Amino acid sequence: MTAVDNELNQQTRDSLRVVRRKLYTIPEPELSAMSLDDQVKYGDSLHQNGLAILMLEAAKLKGVNDQFKEKEQELSAAAAKLESDAVAFTDAVKMIRVISDGIKLVTNIVTLLR
Repeated sequence: MTAVDNELNQQTRDSLRVVRRKLYTIPEPELSAMSLDDQVKYGDSLHQNGLAILMLEAAKLKGVNDQFKEKEQELSAAAAKLESDAVAFTDAVKMIRVISDGIKLVTNIVTLLR
């Protein structure tokens, strides 16, 4: 197994943690007022984000495969963009929709670790 780039891995995890914190700042009454579809996107985004962080933590210890290594830079860039998009929106519904779309690329790359 190839070693993960520790600096990129840390930057990626830091970006994903910012996204997670941003999602957690949405007040419960605002979440309850959203459509069911947006509530599902919210929950799925939190779940996928958490899984990505955990998988990247594990990758530090056990190494990564060549497929992941080829996409490591792309993953870091996708996480940074997701972070900047999440921070840019003050409207919770728009933020959730942007995160829901952006987390798909992160998830696709992180699943290469399996």
